Amino acid sequence: MPLLALFCIPSVNLVAGTLSASATFTDTEVGPGVFEYDFTLNDTGTTNVGTFWFAWVPGFGFMTVAPTAIASPTGWTESVTNEGGAILWTDTGALSAGSSQSGFEFDSTLTPAQLEGPSAAIPADPVATSFVYIGARFGDPGFQFVATPAGTTPEPGTILLTALGMGIVTLTARKRTSPRARR
Repeated sequence: MPLLALFCIPSVNLVAGTLSASATFTDTEVGPGVFEYDFTLNDTGTTNVGTFWFAWVPGFGFMTVAPTAIASPTGWTESVTNEGGAILWTDTGALSAGSSQSGFEFDSTLTPAQLEGPSAAIPADPVATSFVYIGARFGDPGFQFVATPAGTTPEPGTILLTALGMGIVTLTARKRTSPRARR
């Protein structure tokens, strides 16, 4: 009888989607002590992302200065939360799994070092700590991550020094393995 009961239970999808995301940002000084931050949100999971909450964990906004000149990508709307400590972006559709969206922007007097540094509310969390949700905020457990600066292009001098170093290593290695060096 217990075995028969197992067959009567409706099937359950044991493979649930995974919510995961990352974000990178660039900073541009647009005035004395004022920086424009431009974010790209990357959906790295297997579900959609419908909410991006920057500088926030449940109950805390991490920016010590309210952002200004907030812009949103097409289809997204923004609101400042936590008395100016965080920015909430929501999408009328959703960012699909495996895709990216740029155009999340704001201005701030917070420096890039301050944005990457520890928050005053929870020092273990950087100011750039963020959350995403599949749909509406609090509609699922969410996913926490830290937005990071976008990769920088090395200066030409750095490239030249790296190439020179690699050339010296290659020449040294060839000299050690040449037949004349073995005599």
